[in-house]
Amino acid sequence: MSKETDIYKALSTYLSLKHKGLIWRFDFAAGTKMTFGQSNSHKSMNPHRGYPDFFLAEPIGIYSGLYIEIKKAGCSPFKKDGLLKSGEHLKEQQTMLQKLHTKGYMTLFCTGLDECIETIENYLKLKENETTNN
Repeated sequence: MSKETDIYKALSTYLSLKHKGLIWRFDFAAGTKMTFGQSNSHKSMNPHRGYPDFFLAEPIGIYSGLYIEIKKAGCSPFKKDGLLKSGEHLKEQQTMLQKLHTKGYMTLFCTGLDECIETIENYLKLKENETTNN
């Protein structure tokens, strides 16, 4: 998939077919070309930089939900040694994920559609484990 929006569409289709009761949202506006006026309005209503691309509103165990910052396949935000690549935008995204994590959310970077699906399925399995252990 050549663009993040392609991943959004495919992931939305997947979730619609496989998990009909879930509530999720994409921060689609982040990648949208806007007029100057629209951009200013968007910034004034959304003052936090680095907000993740995807939110799953499904509290499970200790987590209030799941946030994912989505990257295209082949575009990992990490170097081979596991450290975050340089770049102000990536640092803002990582900082936001850390802040959301401290608020009780599971937060991750995911690269490509398959990793996004695997992450969501693993997150949802936490609920299955929660119910079988009670």
